[in-house]
Amino acid sequence: MKVLSGMALRQTTGFVESLLRLIGLDWAVPNFSTLSRRQKTLKVNIPYRGSQGPLHLLIDSTGIKVEGEGEWNAHKHGGPKRRVWRKIHIGIDEKTVEIRAAGFTTGDVGDAPMLPELPDQIPPDQEIGSVTADGAFDTRKCHGAIAARGATAIIPPRKNARPRKPDTPGPIARNEALRASRCFGRTIWRRWGGYHRRSRAETK
Repeated sequence: MKVLSGMALRQTTGFVESLLRLIGLDWAVPNFSTLSRRQKTLKVNIPYRGSQGPLHLLIDSTGIKVEGEGEWNAHKHGGPKRRVWRKIHIGIDEKTVEIRAAGFTTGDVGDAPMLPELPDQIPPDQEIGSVTADGAFDTRKCHGAIAARGATAIIPPRKNARPRKPDTPGPIARNEALRASRCFGRTIWRRWGGYHRRSRAETK
């Protein structure tokens, strides 16, 4: 309950006590010291809850500073300019918002090269319905990796995008998205494709 609810240990203790009172049980809840001692050896394995139907994967990346002063402190007091960044690349389940795939790289690695590795972390027997990502992932390898899993790529073509040679399923699907965005406009294409769902990955 502590892990699932994201509560501190004392909060969890009070929560359990209130639940027991609500259902009319006079059971005693272990005190804080006992719980602290027991949780060191307690192994909690929370299974993936999953969602019904195909998995809709939302992909995004962000930077994590691992060395150097904070931005405000460096600006205010002129701290050292050396900063070391790492990047985390995640793929989350649209419905449960659980992280299903993740990668960790140095800051000089782009977003697009990591996408083909993320769907490979999903079990082969699980169907992937769609993969949603931003325009930085509009590359041949990304579309190819998504098509290889039988999924639909919801990636906005770049503004200067041109049709690609339709020799594999990836470019064919990408050319259709490009044609639709030019014919109906990028705003309508994004609404039809459900591109707005990607904001959940940014929040995560």
